[in-house]
Amino acid sequence: MIRRILERIDGRGYKAYKDLAGAREEVDGHLVVVDRVQGDPFAPPSIIRVETRVRIPRGLESYPVPVEDFLLRRAHRIAGRYSMRGAGEGHSGLLRVPRPGPVILRRSAVHLGKTPGGYRLTLRLWLGLPSRRRRVLGGVAGELLLERVPRLVDEVVRALGDPRLRPHVDAWREQEYIRGLLEPRGLVSFVGDGSILPRACGGCEEPLRDAVPFESPPSLRVEFELPTGRVVSGMGLRTGLTLIAGPAFYGKTTLLEAIAHGVWNHVPGDGRELVVTRRDAVWIQSENGRWVSCVDMGPWVEHLPGLEDPGCWSTSDASGATSAIASVQEAMEAGAKVLLIDEDWTATNFIHRDRWTEEVTGKRTLLSISDLAPALKEKGVSVVIVASGSIALLQAADTVVVMDEYRARDATGYALKARESLAALDGGERVEYRMPRGRRLVKPLRLEKPKLRGTLLEARNLRDRVDLSGATQLEEEGQASTVVAGAEAVLSKTGPLVSLARSVADAMARGDWGVVQRTPGPGLAEVRWLDILYLVNRVPGLHVVH
Repeated sequence: MIRRILERIDGRGYKAYKDLAGAREEVDGHLVVVDRVQGDPFAPPSIIRVETRVRIPRGLESYPVPVEDFLLRRAHRIAGRYSMRGAGEGHSGLLRVPRPGPVILRRSAVHLGKTPGGYRLTLRLWLGLPSRRRRVLGGVAGELLLERVPRLVDEVVRALGDPRLRPHVDAWREQEYIRGLLEPRGLVSFVGDGSILPRACGGCEEPLRDAVPFESPPSLRVEFELPTGRVVSGMGLRTGLTLIAGPAFYGKTTLLEAIAHGVWNHVPGDGRELVVTRRDAVWIQSENGRWVSCVDMGPWVEHLPGLEDPGCWSTSDASGATSAIASVQEAMEAGAKVLLIDEDWTATNFIHRDRWTEEVTGKRTLLSISDLAPALKEKGVSVVIVASGSIALLQAADTVVVMDEYRARDATGYALKARESLAALDGGERVEYRMPRGRRLVKPLRLEKPKLRGTLLEARNLRDRVDLSGATQLEEEGQASTVVAGAEAVLSKTGPLVSLARSVADAMARGDWGVVQRTPGPGLAEVRWLDILYLVNRVPGLHVVH
């Protein structure tokens, strides 16, 4: 019993709180469980789990993820009202859940499980066990655990009757439905008419006020009849090579970024609820100085000084072009089918080759995406690229979208007419592409005390920090933390690299958070196997072979 333990340890040293580990008590129909106890008032807060029976509104029982997401948003809005900050030192009195981003995800903080008698809601929270002068404040802790936490849960449960819940679920349903039809209809992404793509500022989640709503070019417009009964229209980007062109500051990157974030389902009011992209789309950019471990660079390398085997290329200091090429090869190895590339974020010589300059230098070391995009297409890989200066890309493009004062225009017809003259100017030879060989982890690597500081991952036994700033498709802090935990789970094993990552991601998708944390806290969120591999591939000293 939590109450009896608190009465017994009141006034003792902070370490006495350890007696609460695993303790539980039922309060007004809610089972309160202490899953983890912090070791110090200034340490990361304790983890509390509350379980209670609930009734799901009729018609929503089959959609637990958006319902859980809605409940977490309610918990996040109200948690501060139930905290007792100032009740002591450090994190004393804290009561908090993760801050959700603009997307609807499965998270460890909230879970709805079916039971013989209905549904059970599990809510996980961070709670700062209170102390003063590192002495247990039993009375304050009792109020937090047995009075305030149950009242918070009561208010969260009442959100099941909120009229905004059903539209929230419908938004998720519609996006899932569209995504399921993309591949059968030969599309990689859908950008709905009326979508608001720009954000209010560089690091903001909110849509830009007074932004120009997106409108599809008539020739690229497709329609979807949704299970909610409405019909939506928008631009359907077809498989193959899509070139996005246009003058500077006219919306090219904004469009591509929206497509990249469309791998997740967005909340109502975000403006991008009808921007839906295949889950296996990967953002590619240059990362000067990144680690690369035994990546099969063979299809791209003509000659690199000192490189004897391009089929197993490793470096601790990749250049702009080689880092982007390594990322493409890692994505291909992982099973990605859509590459998203922006010329603003990648090295020039990765985007295209200047054959006239090569005549001056007399050397060619690397092929470019312009060289290989047609061959990638033949392997079933689509490329969506922002590039305004590549004749080869314009020549090979299946679709050309020009952003003209933030409005999309289909210029594919012009490109088709110009191909003969472009081919005469380009004069390039046909290049073949071979899919990269898979890699195996041959030696486990345990990260010692990993810590994520912003976008930088540090660990005592890593020679360098790992920069996650290029993982632009992650939407919230919980996803970044989960990528770290998922990478730890992968690195602790041996075997095929991609299979290990898929196994971990699949387990979390089923709600099995124990695969990455022995005692799951509230801070985990859904990620893809591709996101986990993003980090694994950049870990210094990765022990892999083909």
